[in-house]
Amino acid sequence: MKLHYLLIATALSPAAVAETQRQPEEVLVTGGRNAISNLAGSAQIIDEEMLEQFDYSDLNQVMSALPGVYIREEDGYGLRPNIGIRGATSERSQKITIMEDGVLITPAPYSAPAAYYIPNISRMSAVEVVKGPSAIYHGPHTVGGAINFATRAIAIDPEREVDVTFGSDNYQKYQLYSSETLTTADGSELGYAVDALRFSGDGFKELDGGGDTGFVRNDINLKFSLRPASAQNQLFTLKLGFADEEADETYLGLTTEDFNDDPYRRYRASQLDRFTSEHSQIHLSHAFDISENVQLNSAVYWNQFDRSWNKLDGFIDGVAIRDVLNFPDVFTRELGILRGEINSDGSDSDMLDVTNNAREYGSMGIQSSVTYRTSWGEAEHEIQTGLRLHHDYVERDHSIRGYLMTDGNMVNDGQQRGSKVRNEASTDAIALYVVDTIQWRDLRFTLGFRHENIRGDNEDFLNGTDNDKSQSITLPGAGVFWQLNEKLGLLVGINRGFSPAAPSAGSNVDPEESTNLEYGLRFEQDNLQLEAIGFFSDYENLLGRCRVSDPGCTPGEEFNGDNVEIAGLELTGRWDMQLAAGLNGAIGFSYTYTESAFQTDFSSSFSQWGDVEAGDELPYLPKHVGQLQLAVRGSSWEASTAISHQSEMRDQAGDESLSQVRHTDAYTTVDSSVSWFLDEHWTLQVSVDNVLDEEAVVSLRPFGARPNKPRTARLRVKYQF
Repeated sequence: MKLHYLLIATALSPAAVAETQRQPEEVLVTGGRNAISNLAGSAQIIDEEMLEQFDYSDLNQVMSALPGVYIREEDGYGLRPNIGIRGATSERSQKITIMEDGVLITPAPYSAPAAYYIPNISRMSAVEVVKGPSAIYHGPHTVGGAINFATRAIAIDPEREVDVTFGSDNYQKYQLYSSETLTTADGSELGYAVDALRFSGDGFKELDGGGDTGFVRNDINLKFSLRPASAQNQLFTLKLGFADEEADETYLGLTTEDFNDDPYRRYRASQLDRFTSEHSQIHLSHAFDISENVQLNSAVYWNQFDRSWNKLDGFIDGVAIRDVLNFPDVFTRELGILRGEINSDGSDSDMLDVTNNAREYGSMGIQSSVTYRTSWGEAEHEIQTGLRLHHDYVERDHSIRGYLMTDGNMVNDGQQRGSKVRNEASTDAIALYVVDTIQWRDLRFTLGFRHENIRGDNEDFLNGTDNDKSQSITLPGAGVFWQLNEKLGLLVGINRGFSPAAPSAGSNVDPEESTNLEYGLRFEQDNLQLEAIGFFSDYENLLGRCRVSDPGCTPGEEFNGDNVEIAGLELTGRWDMQLAAGLNGAIGFSYTYTESAFQTDFSSSFSQWGDVEAGDELPYLPKHVGQLQLAVRGSSWEASTAISHQSEMRDQAGDESLSQVRHTDAYTTVDSSVSWFLDEHWTLQVSVDNVLDEEAVVSLRPFGARPNKPRTARLRVKYQF
């Protein structure tokens, strides 16, 4: 393995460096809930207590509690989430930086960011989102923000846990956890944690003619820590992980009429669709308190992600599936074949194209950050600099097979049809940041910059082409938080946003760049916390990226969207109260309003844009997203309810009334959960998702209308010892 294959990293946050403890801690890039209150930038955290309230395994449900975050559902279980931040496209979470314990976890964040992988939320103790100037620390994607998933810290005293859940559609979840820290004979502290997880379900959709529509995931992680007796100011942590998945999942949706009749139906043409994947990781980190004022944090990591998705991709040489489902009265024969009601006649226009999208991703590297604290006069400075050397790659081999629909069954035609896509791309990147956080009287300033130097290569084996692409950019950022009094604080910040173009992008494709502005206030009095933040993002160039399921473009091809403006408002708050003796309550809420507009006229072969006129809105960006949370807790029980709402989204760029164009539905879901703490060891929890059984079209892409998850119930038993 070449040396540069060993170079990858993502810099740990200022808080992760600043809070080096005597014992291992979870890596929180925000510094935790208390630190957020005076950050010169916006950030939110969902901690372990909040995660336990509903015990979601669906990351979409978790993220819906945060302002400025947009979710586009896909499979109903959150297996392949689409997450966007502050208007950055949510498709495959490709425009946000995703980390685990402060380290990049996306399979190939530079070469192929639109990859379906996200850590399982059930093994996390916190989820953090940082936006605005705070994005300087975390790249490469800084147009919207970053998400960090924090795994559970290694315990000092022994912790053992058995967690079992059963639910609707044969949902099952089993989790075993064990952790403690031991003191060796020479006085060294040796800690470990073992976290084993398996969850599965039969799926809530019904395949015509019968068949599987469910999934199963396995995930095992080992974590070891060592604080040598001879160097108590140093901590070494090794994390090993393996996860796999098998899911009978499809892109194929329904016509509007069929959706209205039965939203949970699946056509027979999806009977062979199957997604499988494996993910492996090795992360080694080192924290070193060089002195009271100087800390060094370093990490080396390696990630490998292999996936294969055998799925219906269309007809071999016929009408696009999207057109068939959009115009079912025109393409009646093709729709009949998809339903399994009409037999194929043997021609390529009647032959179903099932493509095995096989891909291999890898990322690896080294990162290091140094924090130095000093005082100059009345000003206290925390200066942090970080360096990351990174390499990632993707190898694609999408092979085609033809199938005849025969009496409702798909029969292979026996022909060797070769590959539809066969290429590989790789990227080497150097990232550097320097940030000075200054505390002066009641003001807290953040000043800094991030520099990315990126060199990518893409080789297309079918076309015999080789493409090189280099990008270099410096991204400044600044923010200030002013604590006016004990209750009220004001913040304002500005930063340059960036999302690199992929190695496959042509020379005429520019990276995504934006100027991001935020401004707002924080209010805190007794048990009441409120925050209101406005944001404005001025994109010099918006990037669109073609997927294999997008018609009229080559997979991996990228498109310039020119100047786009996105503006919005984020509101969040929480009020804790005592309702009676031994009875406490809490009310929390989050709300995001967003509007967007292209600033130029252009015509694009990217199907989500098409013919764009200045003033057109972005597709799949809801104007209104919000959640209201209610909780009541007694001495041995707790009841929680979350009411979530998302407005409709247009399917293609435009400014027409949504009633005149294709769009997803607005929908409101209610989730409820009740927990009983039987004693110090046993917890019993009953949860119901989508209590009102709301049915909605949550996506129209790639192929037709797809639903949200119906009402489901879960019974959980947890034993701690």
